[in-house]
Amino acid sequence: MNLKHYYRQQFLELITQFEHHWEEDPLYHYGFRWHSETNSSYKEIFQISQFPDETLYMIYTIELPDTYKRTNIHDVVRSASSPYELSMYYFADKILLSACVCIDFLQQTSLGFLNQARGELIDLVFSAIQIQNI
Repeated sequence: MNLKHYYRQQFLELITQFEHHWEEDPLYHYGFRWHSETNSSYKEIFQISQFPDETLYMIYTIELPDTYKRTNIHDVVRSASSPYELSMYYFADKILLSACVCIDFLQQTSLGFLNQARGELIDLVFSAIQIQNI
């Protein structure tokens, strides 16, 4: 079993116990990807990705509605300090906010990473809303 499959198996075991709402995307070609839509205000994506000739990464993404474009979330994310690589992508109808870590630097389980990244991204989202309302 290679590392990519090891982390997939670990994630499957953990979500079976703690977060049953994740659905795997069988069409993803660069590793494994799951979607969750349990929260009406945002969608979640978790990936274990490996592109050809590159190392393995875990990526947690939240999809925010376009209403967040009227906040200063860009400034908050740009100035954030995080152990993860943070990215933000703007689309016509949504914003994707991601936290990424190389497996070489992972210091917790796959679900541990997801929960820590989720907490950090949600903190950034709420910080942006609070700053906008001041």
